[in-house]
Amino acid sequence: MAQPVRLRLRLPLLAWCALAALAGKRRPSPCPAAPGPEPAAPGLSGPCPAAPRSLVRSPRPEWSLSRSPGPCPAVSVSPEAAMVEHGGSVWINCSTTCQDPGARGGLETSLTKTDSKSGPGWAAVLLVGITEWVSAAQCYFTCGGDTKVTAANISTYRKWPPERVVLEPLPEMELGRAYNLTCWVLNVAPVTHLTVTIRRGAQTLHMETFQNHTRIGPNNIPVTHEITPQRWDHGQEITCHATLDLTPHGPHFENSSSAVELKVYDLPEEPQLLTSLYIEVGTRATARCGVAGVFPTVGEARFTLSFGGESLNFTVTTSGDTATAQGEVWSPFPGQRELKCTVTVGPVSRSTRQSILVYSLPEPVLEVTESRTLVNSSVIVTCRSPEADPLGVLLQLRDAKRVLVPSSPAQPPVQFQLTAGEEDDGREFMCEARWGYTALGSVTNRPLSLPDGPRMDDSGCPREWIWKEGTKQSFSCLARGNPAPAVECTKDGVSVSIGVQQQVRREDAGTYHCKASNPHGSASRDVTVQVEYFHILPLVLGLVGAAAAGAGLAAWGYMYYRSKRIRKYRLRQQQAKPAEQTNLNGAAQSTPDVEHSV
Repeated sequence: MAQPVRLRLRLPLLAWCALAALAGKRRPSPCPAAPGPEPAAPGLSGPCPAAPRSLVRSPRPEWSLSRSPGPCPAVSVSPEAAMVEHGGSVWINCSTTCQDPGARGGLETSLTKTDSKSGPGWAAVLLVGITEWVSAAQCYFTCGGDTKVTAANISTYRKWPPERVVLEPLPEMELGRAYNLTCWVLNVAPVTHLTVTIRRGAQTLHMETFQNHTRIGPNNIPVTHEITPQRWDHGQEITCHATLDLTPHGPHFENSSSAVELKVYDLPEEPQLLTSLYIEVGTRATARCGVAGVFPTVGEARFTLSFGGESLNFTVTTSGDTATAQGEVWSPFPGQRELKCTVTVGPVSRSTRQSILVYSLPEPVLEVTESRTLVNSSVIVTCRSPEADPLGVLLQLRDAKRVLVPSSPAQPPVQFQLTAGEEDDGREFMCEARWGYTALGSVTNRPLSLPDGPRMDDSGCPREWIWKEGTKQSFSCLARGNPAPAVECTKDGVSVSIGVQQQVRREDAGTYHCKASNPHGSASRDVTVQVEYFHILPLVLGLVGAAAAGAGLAAWGYMYYRSKRIRKYRLRQQQAKPAEQTNLNGAAQSTPDVEHSV
């Protein structure tokens, strides 16, 4: 048999008096007001032990309570505030400090009681199948004819699965525009213990509690936070976190939603259209639509192009943060048409429009008196309209360099007369028809052709060439005429290649006969080629002559030097003869010095 649990409750006098006053005793209590009971031993809440939920399946426990002496008997309940899972069970323990062995007590409640235990000064009741979200149980004891009552508050909670926290899907967001983030915590109770937090990454954006919530039972709780996304928000994750904190009387639950990624888009600039404001009927013109500053990536830009309400085919190119769509516009009928370009990225859309005039002008007629005339003959060029009197159409005649005859409102045919020169061959004349003084118009072109026989001159076929032996040269001889003449050159009856570089030889020197011909005649010319080369014999002869001259000069020098020395020797001999004569006449004879010259 299980041993009874004996607990000694030590409560101050003021605590017992406070419990007695709360129980509503029948006569005034002499006890002063005091705070609640002191904490009991582990497993107890108040003066009577609380039975754990596992006691539903365990053998019946026994309780025994040692009553503390005191002048103010009171009634207490444990737990005073029970937190039970919805549909669960709890033991409610009642106890008294009354020392009367005959004191009797119990528990009054609308909840289902399935088991009870009692002893001197205490009673315990098991409440099961608790589905009321908020309820109370009255604990009472009668001591000496005086009945005292105290209440235990019982609340139930809903334990939710993970999918009970839901973050509403987020739309694609436009930068700078306000949006609501909404999180739902579904079927949660009690709401007063709920805390909901909305986070961007690790940063808390919003936290909300519900201490003042008044509805009882499970509720679907929405939490909303307004966000104005910026560029740095793109790609960030939004999560919703819910906490149901039932401590110290119950468990602590935490849950969170699946993460939702922020997608932020921006088109800070309007699209720009680039095309002609005027298009002639039946002709095609290029239309471009470009937009810059596309965010987050330029590749996400989507274009639509329409002309006169009809969609256009186009291609898209990108560069940096700029995207450009290019297509062609045209219309078979004249009138005003609208070109529209729309660019979309995410939820952001920008449009631009441009009005284009499709016009129709008659093609002007260009006439030349003789399409093929000879050089130095007179030519008249006429520009006119095919219609008798086209309203508002101005004509002008020009060539590639300048306007020859300007537009005139009087509308007569525009004419230009010239004497055809050789330089006019191939000259192109243009007849332009314009709508008033705008840039709208049509043009007819026609070149002037001047047939001419071959002509050969020094500019194209020089009469003389001087080449050096061993160098690279090409024989050239060109002729002018219309059509271009064919030129053939021969030397000693052998055909010569024209315009081909070859190494010059001595035998290339000579006279070349060239002939140019076309359907209108022929012309010929003789060309002389001289080849300069180096002769070795004059050099040898020059060297021999120089050597002979050198030798002769040396011989002459030697003979001159020898004759000069001989003359000097003879002069000295003549000077020495008087002295010898003097010595012979009385002086001592001496041998004179003799100088020899060789």
